[in-house]
Amino acid sequence: KQWYQRRVRGKFEGFDVVNTTILMKIKDVMMECDDPEEHRQLDGSLLSGALIKALCHCNVMSKNLAIGNILHSRILVLKGSPDSRSQYMAIMNSIFAAQKNKVAIDSCVLGEDSTFLQQASEITGGTYVNVSDHSKLTQYLLGVFLMGIEFRKSFNTPPAAKVDFRAACQCHSKMTDVGFVCSVCMSVYCSFRPICLTCNAHFKLPTALLKGKRVTGKRKLENGKS
Repeated sequence: KQWYQRRVRGKFEGFDVVNTTILMKIKDVMMECDDPEEHRQLDGSLLSGALIKALCHCNVMSKNLAIGNILHSRILVLKGSPDSRSQYMAIMNSIFAAQKNKVAIDSCVLGEDSTFLQQASEITGGTYVNVSDHSKLTQYLLGVFLMGIEFRKSFNTPPAAKVDFRAACQCHSKMTDVGFVCSVCMSVYCSFRPICLTCNAHFKLPTALLKGKRVTGKRKLENGKS
């Protein structure tokens, strides 16, 4: 009992109980699965599927409203696993769908920073917070994410993080500064590809690249003669 009192000193005792309960429930939800071995083989979390399911629920709720009523939907993502580059296209499609339907995405990250969630919160007008100290999770949930977005400007909320807007290429799933974009499905590649891996669209090699290859081969031939 003395140890518990020292642990919660300077903080309301009920908050500590709530915080511990939330962390335990989150752990139970993450551990509950039909096939644990199958989940361990997955590349990261199924963030895209969770966002799509939440957007579908928001859409159903908005259609069931009475005429004249407006639903201000929000999605809170609680994430503790690293990003999966292979889900880049599905996640970005979900983010743009949320933006179109005016659904804000709030992000509460418990581990390393998530580039995808940073972009999601920035694009949809939500709030991104990285909770490094898990004992303060309840404070962030109640003090930041509970209030409406229109009221957050009036409170001293955590400053916005610097967002990395780089895209992940479809070929190697790496963040790319400059690359090639498919004009059909908007897939990003770090190098030119004649056939898009996503939509199977065919492209011709740019003339500038062909000329560059010919000139390079000619110079190598001249150097070989000399």
